[in-house]
Amino acid sequence: MRDLLLEVGVEEIPPREAPRLAEQLRLAAEELFRQERLDFEATVAYHTPRRLVLLVKGLAEEQRAAREEIRGPSKRVAFDAEGNPTKAALGFARSRGVAVEDLVVKETDEGEYVFAVKETPGRPTPGVLPELLPRVLKRLAPSETMRWDDSGLRFIRPIRWLLALYGEEPLSFAYGRVSSAPVTRGHRFLGRREIPVDSVPRYFEALQENGVLLDPEERRARIEEALDRISQKVKAHPLRREDLLQEITNNLEHPTPVLGEFSEEFLQLPREIIETTIIEHQKFVPFAVGEKAAPYFVGFRDGPEDRDGTVRRGYERVVRARLTDSVFFFHEDRKTSLAERAQGLKAVIFQEQLGTIWDKVERMRRFGAAIAERLGLPEEEREAVDRTLYLCKADLLTAMVGEFPDLEGIVGGIYARLDGEPEPVWKGIYEHYLPKAAGDPLPESTSGLIASLADKLDTVVGSLLLGEEPTGSRDPFGLRRKANGVIRLAVEKELDLDFFELVRELEGLYAFLRRREPLERVEGFFLERLAAELRDDYRVAYDVVNAVVAVRDGNFYRAYQRARSLEALRGEAEFEALVLAFSRVANILKGQTARGFDPQRFQDDAERDLWRAYLKAEGHIKKLLPAGEYDGILRRLLALKDPIDRFFDEVLVMDPDPLLRQNRLGLLSRVRELFLTVGDLSQIVVEGE
Repeated sequence: MRDLLLEVGVEEIPPREAPRLAEQLRLAAEELFRQERLDFEATVAYHTPRRLVLLVKGLAEEQRAAREEIRGPSKRVAFDAEGNPTKAALGFARSRGVAVEDLVVKETDEGEYVFAVKETPGRPTPGVLPELLPRVLKRLAPSETMRWDDSGLRFIRPIRWLLALYGEEPLSFAYGRVSSAPVTRGHRFLGRREIPVDSVPRYFEALQENGVLLDPEERRARIEEALDRISQKVKAHPLRREDLLQEITNNLEHPTPVLGEFSEEFLQLPREIIETTIIEHQKFVPFAVGEKAAPYFVGFRDGPEDRDGTVRRGYERVVRARLTDSVFFFHEDRKTSLAERAQGLKAVIFQEQLGTIWDKVERMRRFGAAIAERLGLPEEEREAVDRTLYLCKADLLTAMVGEFPDLEGIVGGIYARLDGEPEPVWKGIYEHYLPKAAGDPLPESTSGLIASLADKLDTVVGSLLLGEEPTGSRDPFGLRRKANGVIRLAVEKELDLDFFELVRELEGLYAFLRRREPLERVEGFFLERLAAELRDDYRVAYDVVNAVVAVRDGNFYRAYQRARSLEALRGEAEFEALVLAFSRVANILKGQTARGFDPQRFQDDAERDLWRAYLKAEGHIKKLLPAGEYDGILRRLLALKDPIDRFFDEVLVMDPDPLLRQNRLGLLSRVRELFLTVGDLSQIVVEGE
């Protein structure tokens, strides 16, 4: 067994694209190698801006032999009474390229059949790889592509060189106009342009010697170590924003820190504005002391150390110019209060059919009032929520947000505080976009929480009623992200709130739309996102998710509680028996219409016992339900298991008498409704099913 190395040399790949393509390369190789019967121990992918690298450890020296058994006609058809092959057997053998005497007879579930057995020996790996590697590369799917020659090949950036080694053996293949060669390239400024490579270990040594840190984890560690070292020197802490550090890591082959300073006169700016100015324009790392900005930043260059300070001085000139612009924007913005700006939103279009941002704000205020009422907020807090919603979009008209769109809401919160707005209002404005993405912090203030919900709900509901449902990767309004945000807020803030009921009550806000999709479209979209959130972010088993979502409940926090209660109980044998019992109820009711029932028509003791057990369980569940005591509810449902089993053992549900049949179906329908308090247990997978 030997290791395989594949290097794809490219012009600089965008930093967000490189890790995704490297992972695609690894997965494509694993899939195709398995298809081609090439065994391996492990795969690793590396990436820098200029190269994608695949390492396949312990790749077998040759393919596994393949044995294929192809079923033909039955033995009775293939051979006559004397055992001689018939025309059917001869034709089958000829079509499969085997001698008729090589056909074998095997017993199957359907009787005895003849089979053609084809043995395909494995080929040596060095002979397979030149054919296989171009197929691996064709599997790469960048988000954007370009052409750079007449080969017809498209990729994220032009491919400039290819290297493939199987142990010490170079592999020759072509991809587009580029042919592989046992040569790699070093760092643009720290290494040689062409470096001969005669083995996989030598490849890694050569890159290290020529200034390339191939492993992104090594580059990230170097960046983190530099920030720690500089932090101790300047007695301030760096802003370790994950997206910024990832971009720096993916954008450099040899990250080298350059510490810069700026004048303390710029510290008059709010910290968030200083940090955003430094990050967004230059991708530098800003520093702070406590909650206040510090006059330092670190830029990372791709190359040698800045020994004479030339790079540092250049960085400082650029930062000073950017901060000077931000000071100007800040002072210009402060000439007009947020409250004065708010009226200007009447002239800003939100969406052609949904009106202006002012119209959106007015709908958000209605959502906010309804949510505040359902949460039982006192009048003072309701007024703060309404004021928050009235002002929260006004910063869209500021010069600062025009320059730095990522500061939406943050600038509004800062300006509202400086305008003298109460703390619940300015904090609510500051937080109302949260969470923007998975992993983001949540609003801490009540006004921020409700403003965030109102904003996201209006965008999702309005867009879906227009028919703007996301398809594939197309989601121009970020509806998936916003719906996920609503669900996460409901779950993690423990909001006992039915969002479907809320939206139905406020559907009239969209009555002006000339053509509207049914409200069920909105509910279906939220349930789809709820299922995805429970599976992906809260790690709930898929069958439990299916059981919970089948109820179509708009109370997302309660859906989460039901999922956790089901997961806690699912390993118990008693619960598995209950699932099977409920499944019998659900299965017999499929396609049936149950129109109620009369206990006076019960004829068997098993019917009466099930009815009494139902009434007892229902009484307890009604007391437990308001507090969301789903663990207790499930325990009460467990008491129905034996009565259900006895009912099915002793009672003919589908009685020829239509009155008896309908009465029994009606009873089972009531039992099913009680179970749906928690979920559709027939969706739960148990052993033996």
